[in-house]
Amino acid sequence: MRDEHPVIAAAEAGDADRLAELLDAEPEAVNARGWMGTTPLIAATWKADSATAVRLLLDRGADPLAVRTNGDGALHWAASGEVAKLVTTAAGLAARHLFDRTPLHVAVQHGHVDVVRVFLDAGADPAALDAHRRTPLDLAEDPRIARLLIEAGAPCRTSRPSTPLHDACRRAASDADWVPVVELLLVHGADPGVRDEFGDLPSDLVGEHRPRELRDRLNALVAASGRSVELGPDEAAVGPQERVAVHPARPEALTTAFSGTVLVRWRLTPTIEPVEVIRVGGRKRSRGPRSGGATLAFTDGDSVWLRDWADLRRTRHVAAELPPGNRYATPVLSPDGRRLVVPSCERLHVIDLDRGEVVGELDGFGDWSVEPRFAPDGRTLAVGNSMQGTWWLTVLEPDDDGNPRSRYEREDGLPTGNGPEIVTDVAFTPDGHRFATWVRPDHGCHGPHGYRGLVATTWSRSGEPAWHLHVDDDVIGAPGQAASASLCFTPDGSWLAVGLDSGVLWLDAETGSPACHDRTSGAVNALASHPDLGLIAATDHGLRLCRPPLG
Repeated sequence: MRDEHPVIAAAEAGDADRLAELLDAEPEAVNARGWMGTTPLIAATWKADSATAVRLLLDRGADPLAVRTNGDGALHWAASGEVAKLVTTAAGLAARHLFDRTPLHVAVQHGHVDVVRVFLDAGADPAALDAHRRTPLDLAEDPRIARLLIEAGAPCRTSRPSTPLHDACRRAASDADWVPVVELLLVHGADPGVRDEFGDLPSDLVGEHRPRELRDRLNALVAASGRSVELGPDEAAVGPQERVAVHPARPEALTTAFSGTVLVRWRLTPTIEPVEVIRVGGRKRSRGPRSGGATLAFTDGDSVWLRDWADLRRTRHVAAELPPGNRYATPVLSPDGRRLVVPSCERLHVIDLDRGEVVGELDGFGDWSVEPRFAPDGRTLAVGNSMQGTWWLTVLEPDDDGNPRSRYEREDGLPTGNGPEIVTDVAFTPDGHRFATWVRPDHGCHGPHGYRGLVATTWSRSGEPAWHLHVDDDVIGAPGQAASASLCFTPDGSWLAVGLDSGVLWLDAETGSPACHDRTSGAVNALASHPDLGLIAATDHGLRLCRPPLG
């Protein structure tokens, strides 16, 4: 790192006498720039927290609005109330949004109670959102700061599923100083009946034993509002359903909700309605289900487990030594439920569940995404890959022992959106003769005209392309942006449904021609095909039956 200007070095040390001497000789150095654009004022605030040095620099003309190359300025580094007041008085409130996290966010995160008080007195916005859509209250780890923010008008509910009341109850379980924060939130209108991303009420986070009185009071408030403390089928059914699998023989479906910690079993006839809720437990995101005949596969990134349709409450864990440690997407099951294929970085691991052993480890797959899917007869395994922004297809077939071996790899001649891309879904036609792949711009990338991604269909046996379609605003008929999508063919193979955040796009399965964009379902998170009933969609508002266009 380069040597800093003497004025910056003196500011870092909080040496006011040396600063005065240097600035007398070189007045313009009051706004000198150092490493990452650090100014003397930022250095005096950040490194020295010296009110004397800060006051001197401001009196000599230091710019209170100056920021470093990453956008933070003196206000972001104030650690004491006296320094914060000096800089706030000089900078005004115009400086409070010079970084994704406002100075108030930073002061809260650092636990500087006096600085938070100064900023709030100066008019800092307690409802300001950072780049992750968090308010300062979301970052508070000191109950004194939390109370200051709440009393200043910090919102009790934002777009985040976990509310400040959840956070305060979780902390109150082990720190009695947070109990008054819970009480204050309730006084300011916090709702104890809201469930977080794992399906928990604030009272669930208090725990069973301590403080019991607080838990009982929160539960009583929920009951008084006419709601149940227990998560029942009706409540679970109206919220977002994340994944869906259908029973191979009966009119039933299973969805996951609340980050995979809740399973909802559905009856599909005569109407779609939930019949059972299974709490998986824990506060860790899981993925699944993936269906293989009578068996369903799930993972939370650390372990893989199976459930059977015959007894969905019973879990069978796959031995920890069998799946790879750096697994990617949800493992997939062969249609007969005997083989479990687990993708990882550039590899596929094939596990024989009957024998309880790894029977194949294949290389040469993607590092950004690896999406394997079995054909309905189990004789073909198609894998959508992406690596460093490029996507390709690998197709495998069983050898004499039933374990996958490479049939071909298709890299050339594939359609592209002319930017970094990632594969997020693969789906076979009911006869297995073709499969479709969804390829979207990589996360954070955007294409022209609201480009969502492309559907590419391929002949399973030869690897030759059938058709492809770029999906954008012109196809959808409304503005949008890049999105992951779910693909599913109708049971007769005549239509391909593309589940998007705006509804279902219906394509002619033979030609790829768009027929219509059905918005009635709202955002679609996953699709599954029932042999008798057609396509079932897991949406942000429950489970829906999707009917293809007439004619």
